[in-house]
Order: sequence, then C-alpha cells, then structure tokens
Amino acid sequence: MLFDVDKALSLPDIRHIVAKRDEVLDRFGPIFRNPQSLTKQDYLDFLSFKHNHHWTGLERLGRRATDDMESLRDAITGLVDETKPISDRFDSALSMVRGAGAATLTPILLLAYPDRYGVWNGTSEPEMRERGVWPTFPHGASEGQRYEIINSMLLQLARDLKVDLWTLDAFWWMSKLERQNTGHYLGSKEIAIWNMAEQANQTAKQSYGQTVERTIKNKDLRLSKEALISHIKELLGETGDRCAISEIFLQFDGPDLQLRPSLDRIDSSGHYEIGNLQVVARFINFWKRDTEDSEFRRLLAIVRGES
Repeated sequence: MLFDVDKALSLPDIRHIVAKRDEVLDRFGPIFRNPQSLTKQDYLDFLSFKHNHHWTGLERLGRRATDDMESLRDAITGLVDETKPISDRFDSALSMVRGAGAATLTPILLLAYPDRYGVWNGTSEPEMRERGVWPTFPHGASEGQRYEIINSMLLQLARDLKVDLWTLDAFWWMSKLERQNTGHYLGSKEIAIWNMAEQANQTAKQSYGQTVERTIKNKDLRLSKEALISHIKELLGETGDRCAISEIFLQFDGPDLQLRPSLDRIDSSGHYEIGNLQVVARFINFWKRDTEDSEFRRLLAIVRGES
C-alpha cells in the first residue's frame, strides 16, 4: 500500500493538519466558490500557514497577485466554474494572474471543492515520483491538461486509501519519513534542491503572465529541470553548502527559515541559465532583490566592517 494510513494519522503533524480541515474549509470554501466577494486580506490570509494550517511558502510570490484584485477575482471565478473543462480553466487562470502557479491554484480548487480536486505542488510531485505513482502526459500537454491527469491520479489514490483529498495531501508531507524506514529516504538537501528548481520553473512560467515553459521575455528558464537540479548541486559543491554571498552555512532543514537555500539570479534582469545563478541564504536573496550583485556585495562588506 502507498501509505500505512493508521501510522500516518498517528503522527502529530498529520493529526494537526487533519484536525484543522473543517475549520479551514468552512472559512475559505465559500469565499473561493464565490470569489467576486474576495478581499485582499482574505487572499493574504489564505496564503499564510497561520490561517490555512496546511501549506507553507505561498506568500513569497503569491502576494503579487493582490496587486490586481479584479484580475485575481476573475481568474478564480473562471477557475471554479465547473461548466468548463478543468484543463481550460486551469490554463486560463495561470495566464491571468502573476504569482499564482499550480501550488496556489490547486489548493484554491481543493478548498472550493474538497471532494473533487487534489493539490499539485513542490511536495506532492516529488513524492509521487518517488513512490511510482506520477502519471505520464501526452507530448505537448499544457499545464491544465497535465493537472487534469494528475488530479485523476490523486482522486484514485484517495479512493484507494479511503481518505479525503485534504488528508491525502497531508500524507505527502510525511512521506519522506515513511521512506526513510525502507532505505529510500530523500534527504532535506535533495528536497531543497528540487524545490529551488521547481520555484525557478514556476517563476519563469509566471513571468509576464506566460504559461509556457520557455518564454521569450524576462526570467526565461534556459535549462531543463533535470539540468537545473544538477547545476544547483554543482553550485552547492563549489561553496561547501555555504551562501555564495555571505558564506554563512545554509540550513536545509531546522527552525530558521531565513537560512534555507534560495536560488538567486546574479543579474536580476537576466535569465535562469548557467553563469547567472548562485545559491544564497533566503534572507540574502530577499535583501538583494534587484540590486546589482557587485553593489550588494560592496554594501554587505561595509556592514560587516570589511571595507
């Protein structure tokens, strides 16, 4: 069986997420089913783990979507309109909103219709791949078409396990602990590398509202995802798992999220490509933003009393 359900439900983190299910569904479900009443604060609360009790990491890019609340409401209205195929709705929503990729849109779908839509994000995908339940897709399938196939698999897994889709999504978070006991553990460093590659992939897709994997505008991803993962490993090897700018040791797990690794474009106006990438601590990436790399390093050296 894919999971030992009883064992998974005995874990405190899983129990907490499952216990919060009805509270979160009752709060956000009606809002997302009738998104024309959605407020900016509603959406910001949804992005926050403090309020959704399930998903982390939605806020960093997701806040940008609230810059145009009218477009955001229209995108979600179309997304939850079940008179149209999910593949079309998904692709349309992706094209309408910056800062809302699959990792944001699929939780919205789950909250709106918890018995019909599962979550596709940087946790569920690698775990499904590792456990051999990741589906195959027709050549040239759009993101919406891919999600339609992924969702069918998630629905089947939930039926087989006799759990709801909210609980199934919680299981992926603890899947690595299950695999640790069988000698197939994907360590925190590997997970962090995969997440950085996925974040770059999603950022490139969302740039300027584009939904295709390669764009001709800003933030083009000029590597395959597999090549990017390999390159990130090389970058970490070169620095000895230190931040490329501050030289602080990076933490792939642990309580201090600001010391987690983050993929940075050296030239922020350039693309995701070899020669323009470095791995830095999350807080360094946040501080640096669009500052020229050499200028940021100069200013940091002043702060550290090195010049």
